[in-house]
Order: sequence, then C-alpha cells, then structure tokens
Amino acid sequence: MEPKIDVVLSPNLLELYDLSGKIVVVIDVLRATSTMCAAMSNGVRHIKPVATVEEALKHQGGDWLVAGERNGEKVTGFDFGNSPAEYTKDVVDRKQLVLTTTNGTKCILASTQADEVLIGSFFNYSKLGEYLKSSAKDVILFCAGWKNRVNLEDSVFAGYLVDYLKESHTWESDAVELVHLAATTAMNDLEAFLYNASHAKRFRRLGNHEDLKRCCAIDAYPSLMRYENDLLVPFDN
Repeated sequence: MEPKIDVVLSPNLLELYDLSGKIVVVIDVLRATSTMCAAMSNGVRHIKPVATVEEALKHQGGDWLVAGERNGEKVTGFDFGNSPAEYTKDVVDRKQLVLTTTNGTKCILASTQADEVLIGSFFNYSKLGEYLKSSAKDVILFCAGWKNRVNLEDSVFAGYLVDYLKESHTWESDAVELVHLAATTAMNDLEAFLYNASHAKRFRRLGNHEDLKRCCAIDAYPSLMRYENDLLVPFDN
C-alpha cells in the first residue's frame, strides 16, 4: 500500500489529525523554518525551539545565542531576530541557538506525537522531498499559518511538496488538492505569487523588502533536521 499525504492548513486544525506513526513536516516559510535551514546550513550545532520569550531569555548569559520575533519584529534584548540573512557562518558556526517565533516554534512543540518531526521550507525543498519519498511513511504537512489562520506561503510550499511526492504518495484530502492547485499556479513565478500574501505585506510595512525574495530561493540551504530530545538536530538522508 502506498503511503499517504495530508495537509494541516492551520494549527487550530491539528487536533483533527492522528500523528502517530507519521512524519510531520512543520512549515513556516516566512520565516521560522527558513531561518532554521539557514542557521543549520551555516554550522549551528542544534536549535532549541521554545514557545515563549520568557523561556528563551532563560538561556541568556550562557553559551547560547538567543533569537526570535513577535509579530515579525526582533524581540528586544535578543541576539538575533528571525531573518535568514542574520545567520551567517561567521556568527553561528558551532554555536547553540534557542529560538522562539510567533507561529513556527509552537507548531514544532505541538507535533511531538509524530514518529518524526522535520522542518520544511523552500530552502531545503528537494532534499526534504527526497527523504520523504524514500521513507515510505505517511506524511502530514503542518502549515504554521499566522496566529492560527491559514496563510498563503505555507500552503503553497505544502503544495510544492505534494507535487514532489505525487508519484510516491496518495491522498484523499481536499486540503491536499487545494495546496497542490495553488502550487502549480505559483510555480510560474513564486515570488510574484506570494507578493500579496499577508505576511509579505507585513514585511513591507516593517521596512523589510528582502526577506520574501530571500525565502523563495529554492534549495538555497539544503539542510535536513529533526526534533529529538527538545532539540532540532541535523541529519543526512
């Protein structure tokens, strides 16, 4: 029997899905999972995702880099915000990172009943797709959305993965059909398709005109990581 694929369009829908025995891919394209891929590709030893600013701040003063955002803006007192551009090799190589974000880190912590919890973004699209294809396990693509609402960029990336897995996985889900249809349209010009996404508009209001384009760079940081013992750790397929 072929493995199945399904899509969770927002965190509020997660309770409707049985995660046991499945691979969950957490998707927060703008920008948590993109940032994680950039940091891991540039040498971070591991990443500790936490739900709150207060928990992240407990790591300050030690040998951790403390990072994250709320409502798209860097938290006051943190070492870094949530832009992939900040996580260059010269500042993160061999370091430990604790990260909290508005949406993505909470979704990782909500997925622990799964057999595996992986991280997905356009940055690691092909490598992640190959791993999922070779695993022969059921897959759930978990879109972080924005404050429990559906968003465009995570849904589109889920559709990209559906397209990658369409020969190896089956589905009986309207959510999968929806994201796949969106992705096949977006593939003509991904950045233009996402230009009017709510998060892209939020970036522009904050004076950030680069991260949308940056986070659309397919396979720019092809790292694989899974959540184990409270940490995101790198692995190769």
